[in-house]
Amino acid sequence: MSDITVLMPVYNGASYLGDAIESILAQTEAGFEFIIIDDGSADASVAIADSYSRKDPRIRLVRDGMNRGIAARLNEGLALASGEYIARMDQDDVSLPGRFAAQRSHLDANPDTALVGSRVIVIDPDGDELMEMGDALSHAEIDGGLMRGAGQLVYHPSVMFRRQAALAIGGYDATYRGVEDLDFFLRLAERGRIENLAQPLLKYREHLNKAGATRLLDQEREIDAAIAAARVRRGMTGAQGATERKRRTPVSKAATFRKWGWWALEGGRQRTALKHALRSLAHDPFHHETARLFYCALRDSARPAARAAERKA
Repeated sequence: MSDITVLMPVYNGASYLGDAIESILAQTEAGFEFIIIDDGSADASVAIADSYSRKDPRIRLVRDGMNRGIAARLNEGLALASGEYIARMDQDDVSLPGRFAAQRSHLDANPDTALVGSRVIVIDPDGDELMEMGDALSHAEIDGGLMRGAGQLVYHPSVMFRRQAALAIGGYDATYRGVEDLDFFLRLAERGRIENLAQPLLKYREHLNKAGATRLLDQEREIDAAIAAARVRRGMTGAQGATERKRRTPVSKAATFRKWGWWALEGGRQRTALKHALRSLAHDPFHHETARLFYCALRDSARPAARAAERKA
C-alpha cells in the first residue's frame, strides 16, 4: 500500500487526458496509487484512461456512467483511497516530475500542515507557457486572501493534503458546484495550515472550456456563499466580508486571448504573446487593446533579434 493516493475526476477530458496521466506516471516519487474516476463522460475519456490502466497496475479506473459532479466524485475517491496523503490532479493539467517528492517531503517535515500546493506555470490550450503564478506562500497570506475573495491563491490540481484531515472536515461539500475547492480550503485551514511551495510543480492549463469561463456568474455567487459560511464558522461579526471584492464578469474570446497575450509578455514569452495577439485580432480587429497588444508583442519579439545582432557586431 502506498502512502500517496492520486485523485483525478474526469469528465469529457479526452483532449488533454493523455498528457495529464503521463505526467503522473512520470513522477520521481513512483510509489502511489492513481484513482481515476469518470463522471459520465461522453467522449473518448474512458477509453483513454482504460488503455493506461491496462498497462500500469497503479491506476484504478472507476466508472458507473453517471454524472454526479466533481465534489461528489472526490468524496468517492477519498472513500476508496488508501494513502495517507492525497494528491489532486485535473484532466487538463501537467504535473512536473518532482511534484510528489517535494510535497511529500514538506508534509513529512511539517505535521501541522494539512495541505500544500505550489506555484504554477500557466500554459495555454496549446501547452505553450504564459507565466508563473501563485505568489501567496504562507498560511496567513493564503487564508487571509481567500477570506477576502482575493482570487485563486491555491491551485486545486497542485495540492497534496492529509486524508485524515479531509475526512475530519467531512470531505468536499457537493452543494458547491463551481467553488468546491474554495470551500474545502477554508474549512481545512480551520484545522491545519495550508501553504504553497515556491517551486512551480504544475503546469496549469487555461482554455476556453474551463468552468471559470463557462459558469462564471454561478461561481461568483458561490464564492460569496462560501466566504459567508466561513465567517459564521469562525465567529466573525455577521456573514458579510466578501461584498467589496472585485467581481469577474463574462468576457469575449478576444478579451481572453488578450489576457493570455499580456500574461505571456509579462512572463517573457514574446512569441506566445504574438500568437494570442493575432488570435485576438481575428476576433476583434478594431479594439484598441488588441492593437496595443499586437504592437507590444511585435516590439518585444524584435528585441532578442536586435540584441543578437549587436553581439555579432
